[in-house]
Amino acid sequence: MSEKVGFLMDDQEVLTYDRSKALPDEQRTYIDDMDKKMAQGFVLSGQNITNPDLQQKTQFVALNLVTALQQEDDQMAIILFTYLVNRLPDLKQAKAKIQETESGQKIGVEFIFDEVKPKGEKIEFHSTAKVH
Repeated sequence: MSEKVGFLMDDQEVLTYDRSKALPDEQRTYIDDMDKKMAQGFVLSGQNITNPDLQQKTQFVALNLVTALQQEDDQMAIILFTYLVNRLPDLKQAKAKIQETESGQKIGVEFIFDEVKPKGEKIEFHSTAKVH
């Protein structure tokens, strides 16, 4: 079984995380701090999320990951992907699709937890996230 987790954007792998390498303490502290900040709430798909659960947090992080990649902010993208991989220990791959619509961009993110992709794992949300 591979210890590598990939992030694909529009079918092209843009990030790879190697789980076999230990996460440095400073990076672990940083993603723990991200959790604390997100616990204060954020806006996701036009909804004010005041007490986010893990699924809402990972949706928010995935959206910001796609935005960081679009803005070529590689350092932020790596931090956000590190968060996803560490908070979703069974994650095998994440795939993002960007679709242009009349109302703006629609970003679909699919988290794959198994070699055989189960139905119902696709999470879609719009690029309207803001941190409080």
